[in-house]
Amino acid sequence: MEWLKFEFDYRLDLQRLTPHLLAVEANKQAALTRVLPPQWREPAAEQGLAEPADEKLQSRIRNAANARAWVNKRFVPATPPLTLADLMTMHRMVADGATGEYAPGALRSLPVQVGRREVGGLHMGAPTNWLPRLMNDYVQFITSERLCSLHPVIHALFAHFFLVTIHPFGDANGRVSRLLTAGILLQRGYNVHGGFYALSDYFYLNDIKYHSFLHRCWQSPPFDLTEFVAFGMEGFVMELRSISSFMKMKLSRVVDRDLLLQSHSAPWAAQAALTIFKTGFAIAVSGFYLRK
Repeated sequence: MEWLKFEFDYRLDLQRLTPHLLAVEANKQAALTRVLPPQWREPAAEQGLAEPADEKLQSRIRNAANARAWVNKRFVPATPPLTLADLMTMHRMVADGATGEYAPGALRSLPVQVGRREVGGLHMGAPTNWLPRLMNDYVQFITSERLCSLHPVIHALFAHFFLVTIHPFGDANGRVSRLLTAGILLQRGYNVHGGFYALSDYFYLNDIKYHSFLHRCWQSPPFDLTEFVAFGMEGFVMELRSISSFMKMKLSRVVDRDLLLQSHSAPWAAQAALTIFKTGFAIAVSGFYLRK
């Protein structure tokens, strides 16, 4: 991608995205709950790790937990729009303890390349002397009426895409983009366990696809983001469906438990249910032999 041709603009085929939008809306109820499926529970910072040598990983887990807690408070619905200071705070929190080029809360001062051959090649982040202006423009773009009028999931994916395109930090760009995505979803009413969706897990599990879509989008500004957004929405719908299944399982267990408690507290009810079951079974068996 040639940075001289870069602009905060995009192309999007909403008609192609209609099935994904309908699928999100069909499962929207799952996005309005704070149910936390066990597979998405991250280890608490205070739990530590089995190996003392993993001090760096422990620090990263602790930083991520602190940053998530901050985002949950900062981006509740009806709070002020995103600011550049918010992005710097996110980076300062997730990169806490880093030094040099990776200093927390600072824009990078050296060039950076990301990518690899199997996903389409390398992508050069924005020139360092452009970063202060670009990041101010980025915030104005992400908080503009044009983007805020889009569906919340599309809005969040756009914020993710343009941040990783600019790659403003020496490290932790992915972690900041995930925090930002969560913040936008949370601010716009998607409250699944505090707004932290497993979309990042989906990107990790489909790493080659994820980076390939990014590289295809980068080839021709203004970026056609249709395929990338469709890919992200597929993962989002998968998560909502998983939450729905988890909720149904929990509800089923609650019903079973209540029935069991009722049977213990009212033996006659259990006996009546057993009688009805035996009678129904006898009738069914009789009907079967009569048909023969």
